[in-house]
Amino acid sequence: MSTTTEITPEQKIRNKKIAQAKSAIESFLRELNINKILYVDDKCSINDLKEIFIGNLLILKRDNPKEELFGSWSGSNIAFKSRVTKLWDDGSEAEKRELYVKLLEFEGNQEDIENSMAPLKLKEHLGNKIDLFSPTEWVNQKDAIFARLNSDSKVLCLFDIDFGTAPPPDGRDGKDLAVEVLSIDAISDFVYCGIFSHLFNVSQEFEQRNEISESHSLDKNKFYTISKKRFTASDYLPALAEGIRNTLLISEIEYLKKESTAIIKSSFNKSLKELKELTPDTFNHIIQKSSKKEGNWEMTNLLRINSIINTDKSLHNLLSKSKREKINKSLSKIRRVEKIKTGGDTPYDKDQIISLRKREIFVDAKILNELHFPISNGDIFRVEDKNYILLGQPCNLALRSSGKRDIRGGQIFSTAFLLEIEVVENSVLSKVAKNQLLTMGFIEKTDIPNDKSKIIRFPLFKTISLAPLDLTVFNSNGIASIDLNQEECSSQTLQDSWKVRYIQLHKQFSNYRDNIRIFKKLKSTEKDNLKNSIYYGSIFKGFKINNEECLNARSTKLTLNIERTGHYKSPYSADLLQQFMNYLSRNAFERNFLND
Repeated sequence: MSTTTEITPEQKIRNKKIAQAKSAIESFLRELNINKILYVDDKCSINDLKEIFIGNLLILKRDNPKEELFGSWSGSNIAFKSRVTKLWDDGSEAEKRELYVKLLEFEGNQEDIENSMAPLKLKEHLGNKIDLFSPTEWVNQKDAIFARLNSDSKVLCLFDIDFGTAPPPDGRDGKDLAVEVLSIDAISDFVYCGIFSHLFNVSQEFEQRNEISESHSLDKNKFYTISKKRFTASDYLPALAEGIRNTLLISEIEYLKKESTAIIKSSFNKSLKELKELTPDTFNHIIQKSSKKEGNWEMTNLLRINSIINTDKSLHNLLSKSKREKINKSLSKIRRVEKIKTGGDTPYDKDQIISLRKREIFVDAKILNELHFPISNGDIFRVEDKNYILLGQPCNLALRSSGKRDIRGGQIFSTAFLLEIEVVENSVLSKVAKNQLLTMGFIEKTDIPNDKSKIIRFPLFKTISLAPLDLTVFNSNGIASIDLNQEECSSQTLQDSWKVRYIQLHKQFSNYRDNIRIFKKLKSTEKDNLKNSIYYGSIFKGFKINNEECLNARSTKLTLNIERTGHYKSPYSADLLQQFMNYLSRNAFERNFLND
């Protein structure tokens, strides 16, 4: 009576992933007219592993494992060696590979599994779509293989970097063999190349590719590095499929990078030429006159016209139909390959994407403060130990040449809105009523986990004086402080309007300092009743701040617990301001008598 082994749910999932990966690899090959995968590894020649197989079993026997592997561990070493040698010699090539895999899994050495699984198991799944070579076999047969290559019969070469104890006779490693293949111009269009190794992690693949490119003078768009750390006993084929996908796409992705770089470079050069050709009157009007009139920073207008001209030039560079067709053809090829599911995932380092996104949304504190950016809508401040965002109409916050926020008819704006930034668990927000969510604003996040959100609560806004915040503009560290011995700002890097503003602030905070001096000299028992009005008068209304230690011992320098830490860019900050204004202008309805 025959018995069948029941397949576990885990095995079913594994088998499904392997079948999906096998199908994916075959699809990759069809899409790109690749006839064969040629895998070169010291583990590919199974007969070369006989001594390692027997030797490792003898080492295991010394420890007398409780669990059997290929029968009992008992008996003499001579008898045991004879039995396992016969087991090996009697097996077919496929059976020998299976014996070696079972040994690796029994030993549980993850590094050996990662390094050996692909060459040991690939033939079982890919059949005649893959040929395996030891390093020496490759050296002896490569010329005959190259002679058969053409546009309808391409190959994917996969080289292990470290050939261990079985390198070719001339001692070269996998990198050397890859360089040799990719340097033959006659076959360069018919060969894709991947370089494997267990010596680096998945996150280091890009870095290793750059290093190999530099050390071996190898064009980066011709090869990809694949970490064997992708491979585990259960997931090696899906992981390999992901590695193969990356290898096949690298030339197309590098082509897109090259074309994009050329477009940007050409556009930039044309933009520089147009900027140089602006007449002095035009340039002066845009950069100097309009900035002074509107209270804008001159560099902001320079960046603005650069964006206008550069965008225009970039679009003109794309007018070439042939150029767009080439780009679209490359994109189409990438997308055809990318849509194929492998059953695996390629982890990648998102640091560059996070950095780009952060720079798209925020102005870094170093740039903001060392360039003395004017106070503006979306500025972020740390007051004591909490973070706040400043909201206010940009035209109301801009300084005019008088050093005042005067928009018309002598009307002066000296206040804006400050709202605390909170980090809240998404699970908490999911329980908040919809009408309450409408009273919140959300800030784009780049530096907190995905299960949290940055919010501001509109009902908790504070109307504050801008004077304390204005002090941050004058200091490259972004701290709100002022040297009261310095009556004028002598900096050559500040706008003239802010130099005028400094004089006004100096006067205002000198009076504040004088009041504190007088207060400290008072002997009255009612002194404490005056403390709030002295330290926290109208100038600090709405701020949650401790000012009692803000003056130095000689009362010459005032330092507040306020620091400008960043800027939330438009349109994000403009949208937040609009949401806030909508909240302020919401309609109020009388309660319905019919409601209980």
